[in-house]
Amino acid sequence: MRGFWVIFFYSIASLISDGFLANSEWAAEHKFFLWNIFTFVEYTLLSYFFYLTIKLRIVRLTIIVISIIFYIVFFSLNRTNHEQYNSFVSFISEVVILALCLIYFISKMKQPVEDSINIFNPEFLIVIALLLYVACTLFLFIIANHLSVKEMNEYWIITNYSNILTNILFSTAFLLYRYQNKKSLTPENHTVDYTSPSDR
Repeated sequence: MRGFWVIFFYSIASLISDGFLANSEWAAEHKFFLWNIFTFVEYTLLSYFFYLTIKLRIVRLTIIVISIIFYIVFFSLNRTNHEQYNSFVSFISEVVILALCLIYFISKMKQPVEDSINIFNPEFLIVIALLLYVACTLFLFIIANHLSVKEMNEYWIITNYSNILTNILFSTAFLLYRYQNKKSLTPENHTVDYTSPSDR
């Protein structure tokens, strides 16, 4: 449940970031700074989502160690330069999220059949959304610093389409989660236990 709240806050942060950039002159002038800050927020929320979702202790410990390294690299590279998009840090963030998506699938495959991957599992849809998002934007982030402003404006539209697709899958996951929880709480699904005082 906490993992869904993390994704909810991530979606809100993404919406605020896009809206602020589209409607603020100051944001338009400092867009690289804001993109770098959003990379920090994005990595923090998504790595925390996987920390909550993947129960393996070794994976959680690895997430903590890699996150510490990521934050050190992030602050060391962004301490002096706010006028350039840090594609290297974004690339690291995307690779880590991609690896965590794959680890999620591998860990699910090793579980018993009843707990294995289910395409109607809201959690599964969220991970698929993140996987598609990374797949669409990974190589764009690699070459971002080598693009001119005109090329950046031309190719950056890829992120808009990937965000739309990601948000559609997020919305489907939330609706599915709500439907499944609502269905499980309906009276016909309640099993009467005559040994329980509440069911007598």
